[in-house]
Amino acid sequence: MTNNTKILYDEKVKFLAEKYETQGFRVLLEPKTDELPFDLGNYQPDIIAIKDGSSLVIEVKNSLNRLSVDRLKAIAEEVSTHPGWHFLLVTLEDIEAKSLPGTSEQFPSWQELTNRFMQAHKLIENDEIEPAFLLMWSIFEGALRKRAVDVSIPIERFPVIGLLRHLYSLGELSISQFDLAQACFEVWNRLAHGYIENLNLPVVHNLDNLVRELLTEWKIEFDVSQLSSENLVAFRAWFAEFDATDWDKREELRQNLINQSLLLALGNEKLKKELNVNDEQLINVECDVSGLSSEDLAAFRAWFTEFDAAAWDKQIEKDVAEGRLDALAQKALKHLREGRCTDL
Repeated sequence: MTNNTKILYDEKVKFLAEKYETQGFRVLLEPKTDELPFDLGNYQPDIIAIKDGSSLVIEVKNSLNRLSVDRLKAIAEEVSTHPGWHFLLVTLEDIEAKSLPGTSEQFPSWQELTNRFMQAHKLIENDEIEPAFLLMWSIFEGALRKRAVDVSIPIERFPVIGLLRHLYSLGELSISQFDLAQACFEVWNRLAHGYIENLNLPVVHNLDNLVRELLTEWKIEFDVSQLSSENLVAFRAWFAEFDATDWDKREELRQNLINQSLLLALGNEKLKKELNVNDEQLINVECDVSGLSSEDLAAFRAWFTEFDAAAWDKQIEKDVAEGRLDALAQKALKHLREGRCTDL
């Protein structure tokens, strides 16, 4: 940075810090390593803003142009492991906005996005093509931003083209999905800025299929990632059984899940107890997975294998840190000292 640019940058960062203070945050400007609330290696954020339930680690950039998010993604992943903390990437342009970054923006849940998708789909069925396309694009963009947050890619505030490019480069979108999204963006851009655009049904159906595909995949992955350790164990066992069985048996298992889901919706506690139906979150996840097509099920299987391995590693690390494996370790060492172990 030139001296003038550096002076402007520092003034903007200080101004942003003051804005957080007015909102009740305790702010640390350019905090030193020993001032950080947890270990971030040699990374030094521009701002730490601390408030009960909504604390922020903030990186400020002059511009998003030619920004590499790979290192920032690793930082965002580490920050996300600490409850109540979020990594936020902002620009000098964000600082000028009326809303305070990271405090006022809210993304719809995956269920809310799914409900909006159904509304847009009904518009298509009623031949209301243009409003359907505009609403579908809004849902698509919301899904991109929420996915970025879910997988700790700190680009949720990027313009949509930047969102698309980074999510594609990081493997969240396939090349066919990326190409289709770019084509639909060009159509949306003309419509949104008042130009006449002769929409045809294939274009709308292509966007409809893309949004349906991504919502299904990303919602299920998010829901699985939110399962408690106990429910994850139960889901792991259920999925192994479901995935190993034939198509007819899968349909039977799916219908059973649908019936259980309906019982939960009715709220009949006595009947739920008799049928051992008591965990709505787990049942809904299993129901969603059981409805996947063969292609989507294959993609989910690959994702879950990787996710489950990482979950095992995290659980072992947690057990070690909390001393839960100490007794087993001592027992193994005792057997070794007594000569009760053999080489493999």
